[in-house]
Amino acid sequence: MTSPITASVPLQIGDVIKDRYTLLKQIGAGTYGAIYAALYRGNMVTRLVAIKFEKVTQKYSLQYNEVALMKLLAGSSHFAKFYRCGTHEGFKFVCMELLGPSLIQLVNRKRPYQLNLFQLLKFGVQAIKCLQELHKAGFVHRDVKPENFVIGNTKKTAGTIYLIDFGLCKRLPVVDGKIVKPTNKGSFRGTLRYASPNGHKLLELGRHDDLISLLYMMVEYYTGKLPWSNTEDINEILHLKQQSIGGRLFSKMPLQFQEFENHIFQLDFVDEPDYKKLIGLMFLVAYNSKLDLNNWPFEWEEELNQQREIVRHRLNSGLNESLDLNVQYDDNQITAIITTHSETQANSVLKINCATLLIEVQKKIITEILITIKLRLQIIDFIEG
Repeated sequence: MTSPITASVPLQIGDVIKDRYTLLKQIGAGTYGAIYAALYRGNMVTRLVAIKFEKVTQKYSLQYNEVALMKLLAGSSHFAKFYRCGTHEGFKFVCMELLGPSLIQLVNRKRPYQLNLFQLLKFGVQAIKCLQELHKAGFVHRDVKPENFVIGNTKKTAGTIYLIDFGLCKRLPVVDGKIVKPTNKGSFRGTLRYASPNGHKLLELGRHDDLISLLYMMVEYYTGKLPWSNTEDINEILHLKQQSIGGRLFSKMPLQFQEFENHIFQLDFVDEPDYKKLIGLMFLVAYNSKLDLNNWPFEWEEELNQQREIVRHRLNSGLNESLDLNVQYDDNQITAIITTHSETQANSVLKINCATLLIEVQKKIITEILITIKLRLQIIDFIEG
């Protein structure tokens, strides 16, 4: 199937990029490109990755920030790992760690499409840490929204919140080692629903603006909506946001959220937010509500782990009815399948002479890896559907 990102330079499922990355599924698309889940095959490593493509013709590459920030934040548990970047058939691409579904996908799994208090607080703590690390690196995100917070794609990381999409990020202006306030106005950046009032006023956005957007997100996902959810008029939305300042958003929420608002709305561009205080407010609400944020898992962790148990069961069941008994497989196909199959066996690489494999053994190995890939992608579909 040809991808929709461009008709002149088609990318298809199954295309191989740089002799290493096989495109498996398109998992996102936008004005300038698309992102795919892909299978990476190296000499000793096989892994699922994400590859984001962008048209080379763009005057300003959104991937510049993406690559710079992933390199800068290497080692952080809240940002995707960077693998490589390059060009392919008229596109720039960046290859990174494949992550899981976004917050909006997780919340939309089932009614009432909201987060309970425990999930809200646990998410809030990690989201604040994400922004703190980004800000410490000298950048503001400028598009904080539910789609840009995702979870990991493994059992160990299903409870870890990641911050993604740095196309609108901007470096904080620094003079003589100190952050300075810009004097010029900019253009609107971000998403209308979650943008801070400063964003509406076309002011340069600072660290506190990212946190204001996060606060709007948390209110929406706990109460079900924001006062401006039903309008798209930019002036009316700004008016409602300004009216809400002073605690009006939090009638159904613990008082600590008003303290959160009080702190971030009193900050100026150059002021550093008190992240420790904001995280402490989340833990105070949890303490008062007898919730254990450190040891209790997110609700979705259990559901995703159940899906992984299904994968393991299917792999161990020896299913092989999906193969055509008359199909012959060449050495390259077998090598790829064996290498990938070995990932399910403690990530070891099997050393097998393909010429000595019986057809039945070939079919069994191929079937297992096809099931592996299919079911891993079904885990993504499980959330998307």
